[in-house]
Amino acid sequence: MARTSLEKPGVPMTSITELFEPHDCEPLRKAMMSRPKSMTQDRAPLAGVVVLDLTRFVSGPYCTMLMADAGATVVKVEPPDGDASRRAQPVFPVGDGHVVGATFMRMNRGKRSVVLDLKSPAGRDALTRLITKADVLVENFRYGVLADLGFDTATLDRLNSRLVYCTITGFGHSASGRRARPAFNLIAEYEAGVFSRPDPGNAPRSLGPYVGDLFPGSHALSGILMALYRRSVTGFGGRVDIAMFDAMLSLNEAAISNATWLDDAEPDDSPDYYCPSGVFPSGDGFVCIDVVTDRQWETLCQVIGRPDLSAMPQLATGPRRSVNYNTLLAAPLLTWLAVRRSEDVATLLSSSGVPSAVVRQPGEVLASRQAQEREMVIEVGESRKARMQVPASPIRIDDMTSPHFAVVPRLGQHTDEVLRELAGLTPDQISAVRESMHPADSRRPD
Repeated sequence: MARTSLEKPGVPMTSITELFEPHDCEPLRKAMMSRPKSMTQDRAPLAGVVVLDLTRFVSGPYCTMLMADAGATVVKVEPPDGDASRRAQPVFPVGDGHVVGATFMRMNRGKRSVVLDLKSPAGRDALTRLITKADVLVENFRYGVLADLGFDTATLDRLNSRLVYCTITGFGHSASGRRARPAFNLIAEYEAGVFSRPDPGNAPRSLGPYVGDLFPGSHALSGILMALYRRSVTGFGGRVDIAMFDAMLSLNEAAISNATWLDDAEPDDSPDYYCPSGVFPSGDGFVCIDVVTDRQWETLCQVIGRPDLSAMPQLATGPRRSVNYNTLLAAPLLTWLAVRRSEDVATLLSSSGVPSAVVRQPGEVLASRQAQEREMVIEVGESRKARMQVPASPIRIDDMTSPHFAVVPRLGQHTDEVLRELAGLTPDQISAVRESMHPADSRRPD
């Protein structure tokens, strides 16, 4: 049998057939799955699941971060110069004069960082070893990049028939004319028609930060879990093909559906279906009120002391209230709101059955009672010396909670450990992998 590039004279390697046999990687699994008492390895939903994370930026890292939060062993495979988001602005000071991109800090807690140069034979051989031991592989390269490195779908299936392989691209594997196009969140959002309705004469605006990344990342997690469940029945993994465009089109389902039977270009002054619905000024800020049903409208009129409004034919439906808002509804509603605190308005309306909320700035959300009671704010960092507050996982199963502090890995922090314990490499073979690395941007996969 020909030697692989990891093999050195006098250091035997396992044969390619042996790579397919079960290996004992329990030491690494146990070391990697340590969790606080709130989520011990026997309780964590994804305990024992090994995930190879070949993703970068936001969509893929968000997906794998949620898996790490749920107890999965997530091995983040990075090029010699790291995930590009480690260097992206803004940067967060982590101590000793070093900085790390805030995006990387937010998206990579609880993972293990392994550095491999996938454009070198030794790096690819090491990845091959890891693939044979993994349950899931997630990547968000442009279409064809991983295949060009020697890991197309057929090869992955041959290496590990139980592997669930998730790919996140801009436009999917079947869109032949577009599948190789680069895409970030804004590209997916605007291409799928997802944007805020602009004022006349102004350009469309994005809905908000990373919607075009986080929503596809959430769908990727759903697809992976579906494939893992199917594997528990059939014994076989498979490919999960997530297109950011598809995810954003599904998010835009109402507008897309309505365009098939309503006027595709409604005039700017067309009435809203629900009213009052939106953000309104209060005595100390802003409050959101969202009246959808007739009962909610009648209740709102009672609460603001104007039951007569609910009896007016001009305000009988949402579209009618929208048309007549400025002449009949704005004055009584805004007058009532102007002398009340947002918190009081939201409490009173919500307790009466009218959906309402305080409009909070991001900094205010951290200290809000809702966020604190749900334990939705945690701290992350390379160490406890420099910590960043971030949202916790929004997924709750039974009494599963998030740790108060989660470690963000340093670049390559776990390379030797993972290659030794999971890939089964000897010290000499690990040295060969390290010697093969070329920390030049030109060698980084796209």
